[in-house]
Amino acid sequence: MSKEKTKLLYVDDESAYRRIFCREMGDDQRFIIETAASGEAALQRLKAFRADIVLSDLSMPEMDGIALLQEIRALYPETFVLILTGVNSAHEAVRAMKAGAYDYILKPFDVNLLLMQLDKILQHRQLLTYGHEPGGSAAHFENLVGQDPAMYELFEGIRRIAPTNATVLIRGESGTGKELIAAAVHARSSRSEQIFIPVNCAALTENLINSALFGHEKGAFSGATTRKIGFFERAHGGTIFLDEIGDIPMTTQLALLRVLELGTFQRVGGTETVQVDTRILCATNRDLEAEMRAKTFREDLFYRLNVVTLTSPPLRERATDIPLLAKYFLRKFSAKNNKTIDTIGASAMTLLTGYRWPGNVRELANAIERAVIYCGGRQLMPEHLPEEIRAARATPKSDFSLQLSSSSLPEIEARVIRQVLEAKQWNLSQAAEALSIARGTLYSKIKNYGIEKA
Repeated sequence: MSKEKTKLLYVDDESAYRRIFCREMGDDQRFIIETAASGEAALQRLKAFRADIVLSDLSMPEMDGIALLQEIRALYPETFVLILTGVNSAHEAVRAMKAGAYDYILKPFDVNLLLMQLDKILQHRQLLTYGHEPGGSAAHFENLVGQDPAMYELFEGIRRIAPTNATVLIRGESGTGKELIAAAVHARSSRSEQIFIPVNCAALTENLINSALFGHEKGAFSGATTRKIGFFERAHGGTIFLDEIGDIPMTTQLALLRVLELGTFQRVGGTETVQVDTRILCATNRDLEAEMRAKTFREDLFYRLNVVTLTSPPLRERATDIPLLAKYFLRKFSAKNNKTIDTIGASAMTLLTGYRWPGNVRELANAIERAVIYCGGRQLMPEHLPEEIRAARATPKSDFSLQLSSSSLPEIEARVIRQVLEAKQWNLSQAAEALSIARGTLYSKIKNYGIEKA
């Protein structure tokens, strides 16, 4: 991918801006550039010129930048879209971000800032593969699908962490794909040729979990007729993934701490010390800090696990990826159910992108599979979607309004971020939720804008 030229489509109804863009960017050998004078012309051009990146003006007659963005997200979800906007369009710029724009650029654009944005997207694209599944064009990083900026931060974190032997704590809501993240870390590590064992700790009773993890000796308890090798021993040389780590009992927490510190344990009912070289990845949707304060999770274990963390963003914070994932699941479940469903109708896609997805990617996958089963034609329509999605309407995700003046967009954004942070008592998770951005993105913006607690 890195050796191929990147296709750029610049869309603007003002010919002067189209000429400036071509003049400033035309000498960059990394790009093939075409332009369009309207949203309608851009959609026509995309049929033959499948752009990797579309840069669109926000304010255009007939079809504006947001309408074009929505069409591109539905038809070509693998295409990155940058929105160009003037200072007086700050409300619309924020709406474009929530509709799935990768980012926005202020007009008149600064070429250096524009190049920085394009470089970021190129780096993002280099992490991804396309057409991984038969007949598809979804953007994959290992077994993960996504190209939202929040996912780029996650992919970069995996890329940096995977080659090490560090213990990794993966945080995120239920249904966000924490096991897929763990598998991606393993796949990018030096242990990739060895075994990867996922363990759902919440599914193991307190009486069985120690035996399952560390094994037991013959006669250790009633029914233990032979020696059993546990998951840690089986994963020697490879990776073990402990999902729902917050559910393990205190006795198991102590044994796990010993494995982390010494790489040793004893089987249940045994006296022999077993040495293992097993990398530990774990995940939780619980607030381990609160569990630690409540004395239900060991403080020493928490600090051993919390050396390196990855955060899986909820689906509502990665709007760019909803059409991408919807089409990916459409192809997957159409093939599984021996159906030929080519597209998701525009009205159905509007419902999908406007829904809050409390169950995250898992809920989206289930919704698309159900829709495929009920669909009798070649296009998925609203009536095929679950009732809760059809009944829902896109609602404002924040009670905070922008106060427009002659300020620049970054100044407006910084002011809004401070307003939300103060209203949420500087709770980053709650503020990120209110702003509809990833927690890591919020943290980066706080640093970039120099926002400090009063």
